[in-house]
Amino acid sequence: MIKRVSLILMGLGLLLLIVWILRVGWLTQSLRARLVQIENPASLDLASGCDLVWNTQSDLSSLRVQVGGLVALAPMFSWMPGVGGDLRAAPELLAAGSDLSEAGALICDALARAGANDGDLAAMARALNDIQPAMRTALAYVARAEQSLARVHTTALSPSWARRVELLTRALPLARFAPLVPTLAGFDQPRAYLLLALNEDELRPGGGFITGVGEVRVQAGRIAGLSFRDSYAVDDFSKPYPDPPEPLRRYMQIDQWVLRDSNWSPDFPTSAREAIALYRANPLVALDGVIALDQRAVQDLVSAIGPLRIADSPEPITGQNLLTYIRRAWAPSDGGFTGAWWLRRKSFMSPLADAARARIESGQFDKGALAKTVMNLLESRHIQIYFQNPDAASALRAAGWDGALRKSSGDFLLVVDANLGYNKVNARIQQSLAYAVDLNAARPRAELALVYTHTVAVTNPCRPEIRYDLVYEQMMNRCYWDYARVYIAPGAQLDNATRVEIPATALFTRQSDPGVVSARAADEPGFQSLEALTLLAPGKNLTREFALTLAEDVVQWSGNAGQYVLLIQKQAGTANYPVAVQVRLPDQTMLIDAQPRAFTVAGERVTFQFKLERDVEIRLRFKRR
Repeated sequence: MIKRVSLILMGLGLLLLIVWILRVGWLTQSLRARLVQIENPASLDLASGCDLVWNTQSDLSSLRVQVGGLVALAPMFSWMPGVGGDLRAAPELLAAGSDLSEAGALICDALARAGANDGDLAAMARALNDIQPAMRTALAYVARAEQSLARVHTTALSPSWARRVELLTRALPLARFAPLVPTLAGFDQPRAYLLLALNEDELRPGGGFITGVGEVRVQAGRIAGLSFRDSYAVDDFSKPYPDPPEPLRRYMQIDQWVLRDSNWSPDFPTSAREAIALYRANPLVALDGVIALDQRAVQDLVSAIGPLRIADSPEPITGQNLLTYIRRAWAPSDGGFTGAWWLRRKSFMSPLADAARARIESGQFDKGALAKTVMNLLESRHIQIYFQNPDAASALRAAGWDGALRKSSGDFLLVVDANLGYNKVNARIQQSLAYAVDLNAARPRAELALVYTHTVAVTNPCRPEIRYDLVYEQMMNRCYWDYARVYIAPGAQLDNATRVEIPATALFTRQSDPGVVSARAADEPGFQSLEALTLLAPGKNLTREFALTLAEDVVQWSGNAGQYVLLIQKQAGTANYPVAVQVRLPDQTMLIDAQPRAFTVAGERVTFQFKLERDVEIRLRFKRR
């Protein structure tokens, strides 16, 4: 009898275990499917988005009930191949997921009570204004989730989980802007923002030549006014202008610093403040910020919000045909370069802006696709934003989206190119960067190689001139006058650099330039700048090399453990060019880990190869044997 009861109890226990395993497995699969939906939404309107949030919260809540304290034991199995890193991070990942789903559910509940409708963006902004108490509670959950994720070592995770954690880490800063939307959208008082249209075909330190200037005024969540015009049309020479930066005066013969040349600093908050100071078109308006967009940004945004209908275009404007439309609209008609052409050559800007405004106000586009596009463009510096509001500026800075120069805890590198040749040649320039660091030297050393290739095989003499061509693309086939600056960390010093002499016939001054790289304190505090003018003719390539001695503390030791950190920043407006970084570790050390994940190790050398799509921080940890 006792044996039979024992068998029955064992059978019931086994059945319950099977049911529990099946339940946990079903919840895990359901949660995995929802994570895939979150990563790659087919569309993300408010209703479907909140349904996804509520269902995810329900699955996570049930999973926590089912697994209970067992998750705390998961790190004990971190030795398991393939999934060990995931198991070690399981408690933090589950805690972060629970906090984020709670935050999302809070916001969705509050928006539902407020009657929010994402088809009307002004109504959505009003709803965000009405749910501030729930927003503050939700942000506390988000902050706790960020702390959990900060304790996760992404290099130890499986690729799928590493990708999700990195995506979350990038996206979470968006949450900080939700409480600021009412203020930025003009619910307390009307707001005005300066819009800068940048042309990266004529690259400048801040992303591109400022070809167009606009003003957008918002009030109570709606666009109350939008205007756009040629950047030359906003000058007012009855008022004084300051002297330009010295390279603009010397190599372009510019005597006054006007708005279209204001983005000389690669630090966007600095260049945005200069743009505000040099804006003369509407001195009575108080500007609350600056938004700069280059051609790549406009292409991607048009692709995200859908085709635009413009009266003078026989077909809808899409991201694919946008540049063709712009260049055709710019081109002179039969009259050639007349005064009438000069006045209308950028007249396409206002119709484009009006069509984009109408499309946005209609709400008939995929908000999830637009949010993802904006985030990618901010990270890659094709969109740059500056807010006068300190809280908004702080949120941008915390997210790394303010376009500012960032101080590194170790080594630092930023290459800044400025086209000073009155042409659009950057569309034909390819470049690459190689950086080799030797941490085994008595004092750490580095060698930097910058390679530029002019991809057009035409024979054009390199004569300085200010002129237009009848066809826009012909202005891409000229010589490249590039004022290059390499920003490096304090404490590093230049030992040697390639010299590229420029003949007198190629300069407005009619005096040759020795091409010597000068080293000086950068205008932006906390950085050094290595500067020189470079000339590259069509069909040619050029390699400029720098030999550097790095600061002694670029390797940070704590006992037998060492660390080397290199922050490489991306210049706004540049294409995603290839970068190779090789670091030789100190002798008698072994690598513990390296970030980012894509690296190879050969002996004491660690190599990274990637496209510079956004700022990249390389972090190596090693220890003495």
